Amino acid sequence: MGQNQGPAVGRGRPRDRTLDARILEQVLALLGSHGYTGLTLDELAARSGVAKTTILRRWPSKAAVAAAGVERVALQSVDVPDHGTLRGDLQALLYGAVDMFVRGRGQFVPRLLRESGHHPEISDLLFTVIHTRRQAYRRVLALAIARGELAPSCDQELLIDLLIGPIWTRLLITRDPITDEYVDSVVEAVLAAADVKPATAA
Repeated sequence: MGQNQGPAVGRGRPRDRTLDARILEQVLALLGSHGYTGLTLDELAARSGVAKTTILRRWPSKAAVAAAGVERVALQSVDVPDHGTLRGDLQALLYGAVDMFVRGRGQFVPRLLRESGHHPEISDLLFTVIHTRRQAYRRVLALAIARGELAPSCDQELLIDLLIGPIWTRLLITRDPITDEYVDSVVEAVLAAADVKPATAA
């Protein structure tokens, strides 16, 4: 995924990281309001208060700077909870996902998903977000296995699919509200399907 590269390193004055951050914040804002198709380097430069060449010295293309912005928010937004039970950890992850993708800085992600069929380069951007978040679920499931709540032979990828699938169905297809009660019902259904046992004392 060549587009997922960071800013190019060149000679001369040290890089202004606050400027990098300002550009990437504007990328996220434009992805949310315009989508990937409507994102232009000219508008990004104007919103960031820099010349277009300043952006291109850091990232060689629109896809590269978009990928850097998406990676920034993906890495900043996933905390791995450890509440002592799988139920509590899964609720925390799903509540966080709803906050992120419905009300927070990740609101652009559903829009990118809708655009991805027409723009293959978007798949790299989505992989960054999806892979990062799935890693958090894997770590939570590993904690549950260590506590004796889940069997080591459980299909972790299937459990993750069962957890996030209903959320994305509402985000992308039905547009039905995603309430805390709905999130809780998804977690309870997955816990029942996985035959989760009480945690054993360490």
